[in-house]
Amino acid sequence: MKLQNKIKMSLPLGHEITTFFKSHPEHVVNNLWVVTQGIFSAKSTNLNRVKDELGQILGNQSETKPESNYKRLIRFFQLPDADKHCLTKSLLCIGFCVLGLKGRKPRYLTLDGTSWEYGAKKIHLLTLGVVIRGVSIPICWEDLDKKGASNYSERKALLNRACRWYNLRGMILLADREYLGEKWFKYLKCNGLDFVIRLKRHVYREYVDTQRSVTGKEFKHQKWRYSGMEKEAAKSHYKTTGVAKQIRILDEKYTFVVFKNPKDDPKEPLVYFLSSLSQKRKIVKFYPIRWKIECCFKHLKSNGFNLEDLNFKNSGKIKLMMAIVSFLYVLCIHQGLIAYATFKKSDFKKYRNGTTTLAVSIFRKGKALLTGLFHHLKSFVRFLSAVLKRKKPPNWVHVQ
Repeated sequence: MKLQNKIKMSLPLGHEITTFFKSHPEHVVNNLWVVTQGIFSAKSTNLNRVKDELGQILGNQSETKPESNYKRLIRFFQLPDADKHCLTKSLLCIGFCVLGLKGRKPRYLTLDGTSWEYGAKKIHLLTLGVVIRGVSIPICWEDLDKKGASNYSERKALLNRACRWYNLRGMILLADREYLGEKWFKYLKCNGLDFVIRLKRHVYREYVDTQRSVTGKEFKHQKWRYSGMEKEAAKSHYKTTGVAKQIRILDEKYTFVVFKNPKDDPKEPLVYFLSSLSQKRKIVKFYPIRWKIECCFKHLKSNGFNLEDLNFKNSGKIKLMMAIVSFLYVLCIHQGLIAYATFKKSDFKKYRNGTTTLAVSIFRKGKALLTGLFHHLKSFVRFLSAVLKRKKPPNWVHVQ
């Protein structure tokens, strides 16, 4: 209790921060920032490692023992689930303010899962992200508490919650081969979401082979069968455009696309897509953006905060930890974008095949800069208050 009172007295939170936490006691909000900066400094979500950073963060190495700091961290994650849920929403809202999106609505959503095991616990975080300035930002997630792919009910529950928190209508969902299902496709269309989803070979082949053209002038080869589409797509002059046919599934119109794999993989010479969009060029162009969520997972885990190090088995605690590392991820992205506001030739690395990429990713650039700013808790709070000044959540975000 003495430690809590000391922090409460020595860490005045400005209006820029407290406005997001009106339903929480001040000591809970203070502890949130202690935990957040501890994870950043430790580069780990394992509380045994985080506890060793708290003395320096709080400036009281000689006054408290690591065991006391560990108990403090444990107590924070023992908050009721309703409080964890509210803290998650507040962190999401602050994150969008930090990014400074104003009224601009993103165009793409990404859906994927990351999974690992902790003892007998099977952790599977099904995660919905939104692509902002070329980076996928987690906006909603659920621990499925199992190995293997998600089912329709689990994905629907996640999207229902996301639609209550955000206005997602008109956005395009990008997902890989495990996120299939006739009812799932129809659900997305009925909720105003377009999609581009990669398929396994031969999936929905019967729809291609048995259906004639759906009326529409945008397709020239509506009588193609599945085998004919594969043959045509394999030709070199279809490498950048693909072959498409319009089909119906559960009375909804979709576009089936076969495209020559740009990686020239002998095991997968062709790739297959199903989309609610009609233009095949756009379908082929949009899908690679899905990879952004894979980069996000890498930064949350091995490249940044070692999310897989967490020593929790309770799903509520795991989801709150995901909220904290996602918030730190947003801070790093924000700082990285500032650093790369004007790109220089030295910022890029060129490969033999002529392609170029950033020599240091936006995330790692931002993380390195923040390491120099976050000396102790007060500096962390001052930085956050300065970033939040005169910023509001974009109008499509309703999480608070």
